[in-house]
Amino acid sequence: MFTTVRPNLETILTDLNKFINIDRDREKYTNHFEQIKINIFFHLRQMKPFGSLFNGYQLGGSYGDNLKVTLPNEFDLVFHIRFPESKLIDVIEDYDIPGNVHLSFTRVMAKIRKEKQHEITYNCLLKWLDANDRLIVDRLQSYFQSCFAKVLEDLNWEARLHNEYTRLRYHREGPAHTIKVIGKNMQYSVDFVPGILLDQFQSITPTHVGQWEAIPKPIKSARRDYTSFRTSYYSAEKAMLQNCNNLKNCLRMMKKFRDAHQNMSNMKSYFIKTLFLLKVHEQGGNKLYWNKPLSTIILDMFKSMEVSLKTKKLPFFWDQRLNMYDQLTNSNLSEMLGCVVSCRMTLEKAQQGLTPAIQRRVYEIFLVQNERRPTVQPEMFETNGDSNEYSPIVEQPRKSDPYCNIL
Repeated sequence: MFTTVRPNLETILTDLNKFINIDRDREKYTNHFEQIKINIFFHLRQMKPFGSLFNGYQLGGSYGDNLKVTLPNEFDLVFHIRFPESKLIDVIEDYDIPGNVHLSFTRVMAKIRKEKQHEITYNCLLKWLDANDRLIVDRLQSYFQSCFAKVLEDLNWEARLHNEYTRLRYHREGPAHTIKVIGKNMQYSVDFVPGILLDQFQSITPTHVGQWEAIPKPIKSARRDYTSFRTSYYSAEKAMLQNCNNLKNCLRMMKKFRDAHQNMSNMKSYFIKTLFLLKVHEQGGNKLYWNKPLSTIILDMFKSMEVSLKTKKLPFFWDQRLNMYDQLTNSNLSEMLGCVVSCRMTLEKAQQGLTPAIQRRVYEIFLVQNERRPTVQPEMFETNGDSNEYSPIVEQPRKSDPYCNIL
């Protein structure tokens, strides 16, 4: 396997980056998703007060950041909720849960109490607020759940696109209202995540973030009437990652590394993104760092991930009192650390010089078994005619991943 040795590690990583950026399936899935999205929101906006609260949406997650590295079978969509007189919402920092806030509607309710155009919203808020006029997460989410359930019932749990019927299934997971789309030749899911739209002056972070969202993320072991929302600064994060040359290439490759190893499954995409946000901040706005070779940056990021796992700490970028690893066990962290250390050591050896054995191990860091090929020619991946599409040559599955049970 891999008998032809590539010139250096940078060449291998460049080849891998081309492969990871394959998007031959993107158009098929995104076109279908667009139609489903339009159909769902058309029906949701007929409902009151949803229609008057709805304030657009944005594609979030890996697809929104253009960081998707696998089949485009998951979409994250944040739909914005803008309450009437939203500038009167008082945002109160949750000192018990770093990164979270309470939303007080006392001034909003006083303002809209006698306004006829907001009567339906006012009456709903009476049900959604606690005795201190704070918005209750579960009551708001239960309302959205009823909206999605009603829409899907009206659609008979199916959608017709291009004379083909697609089955639709619904469940709640985390803050998301997830619709699973099951078609004849494709399956994918869409996470509809509500985000309460708020303005810069209402933010609890001193950094200029522009508009931001309060996300109704569930809290384990909390009472059903809890009022704590997670802050989200997706637009500000997206701006931070823009125009940084190799940043997104390296971020995709770190995600591909995660996906290639079962024992890295607890390394969430947002954890990896956070490591890059911290690196951008560390560089102090100097974007020249991201002009460095892929091999240099990727080794740096492996080291950053290693340090975070050794110290068992990954701070939430916007409130560093919050340790994002808090929900993971020592066993989870130790297992991931072993994998990261071993892969980092392999990359360092490859940077010093390649042999067939080291080259094989580099490919095994980033590719799952059915993506590897038995030999490497001068071009690692075949091109389809004159297009820029790359496709791997599939080998027979190997018995084990050398990094699955390591250290």
